[in-house]
Amino acid sequence: MRLATWSYVDELDNAVKFYQEVFGAKIKENEVWKKPDGTYFICTFELDGGGTFSLAAREGKDAIEGKANTGNIMQLCMYYRKNELDKLENAYAKLIVGAEIRTPLESSEFTSHTCDLIDKYGVRWCLMVWGE
Repeated sequence: MRLATWSYVDELDNAVKFYQEVFGAKIKENEVWKKPDGTYFICTFELDGGGTFSLAAREGKDAIEGKANTGNIMQLCMYYRKNELDKLENAYAKLIVGAEIRTPLESSEFTSHTCDLIDKYGVRWCLMVWGE
């Protein structure tokens, strides 16, 4: 058994490029579905630490007419090791452009660096230092 999470976003092709840049994510070619016009319908990314996440086009029955894409109760958490702080800060600097920042990058009682934001594509993220 395997769990897969998909976030539905507007402008999926632009979002694919964005997350490749933000996280250095690689597209899992065997987990990509494209529409007849060659644009993405679903795209799964693989991270260098072994995790994956998927995006799907928010259209048709998945679009909510007239409603802004404001995130949801699901959140994707990216855990970084202490020696990867530069990667976390780089990703944060890119993700905050056009984002709703719920909690800026700061320390908490649990970790030296954490944040909570909804990016310009409506995906809610938590980035944090966790573990050695």
